[in-house]
Amino acid sequence: MVFAPLLGQRYVRVTKQRTARDWAHLIQYLVEVLFPDAECIVLVMDNLNTHVGGSLYEAFPPTEARRLLSKLEIHYTPNTAVG
Repeated sequence: MVFAPLLGQRYVRVTKQRTARDWAHLIQYLVEVLFPDAECIVLVMDNLNTHVGGSLYEAFPPTEARRLLSKLEIHYTPNTAVG
């Protein structure tokens, strides 16, 4: 799910699994379709192991992965697991 609070909008995409490639394609959709004119997209995400720049390199050629990453400012939520 992508939530743009300042725009008051939510975007939902459902996949059968939560793979690195699924996340990479969501990021590509975010950059190219939802916010194509944005210079920088601020992402606040959980610490799921697929939510990393390396997932873009798994899904796309290096030049495309770098292009997508250059549009992102990524912030991870703190890990609050009690062990």
